[in-house]
Amino acid sequence: MTFSRVMAIDPSLTCSGWALFDVRNLRLIGVGKIRTLPAREGLSKRLVVLQGKVEQLFNKLNLNGNDVLICEAPTTMRDPKAAFKVEQVRGIFEAVARSRQVRVPGRLNPRTVQYEVMGIKGRQLPRAEVKEIAVRIVGALYGDQITKLGLVSDGENLKRHQDIVDAILVGSLAVSRVRSAVDTDLPVEDFFDQGRKNHQGVL
Repeated sequence: MTFSRVMAIDPSLTCSGWALFDVRNLRLIGVGKIRTLPAREGLSKRLVVLQGKVEQLFNKLNLNGNDVLICEAPTTMRDPKAAFKVEQVRGIFEAVARSRQVRVPGRLNPRTVQYEVMGIKGRQLPRAEVKEIAVRIVGALYGDQITKLGLVSDGENLKRHQDIVDAILVGSLAVSRVRSAVDTDLPVEDFFDQGRKNHQGVL
């Protein structure tokens, strides 16, 4: 099975960042955000509006059966209600993707992204410090590509687009795993779940 693109999502009910990668050359080819209604609106209405915007984006990008969608997996959250809302956002992205035959092989844990892409090992760093490192890495790895996409890529500007920064980091790891699946002719799901432990040698 071959894949053309990977769409990575940093899900949030307020503002979800997305990043689109070309599998063949591992390049970043699109970035953006999806905002929903403000918190004063009811949850059901906010989710309906979000789903409509996700469908519009997928139509615009013509995401299809040759593409892959990966969401950032949930982390430990102090507020279970907030975690539940974000999980519904993930569900919308994944359900809309599946309705278009886009492959949804799994999710990527933020700690895995921090370890494999950002080089953060050992104890969990403070959130603010992780965000600073994320901005520096994305600027260094994708600054030129981000600029070509029309987004100013200096550190201060990227800080204002943390949702996109996080999506790019998720996508950076996701596209490399999808490419590994294509190159080894193994099921892409194996690279996003416990099954990938059987293929450590090819990553």
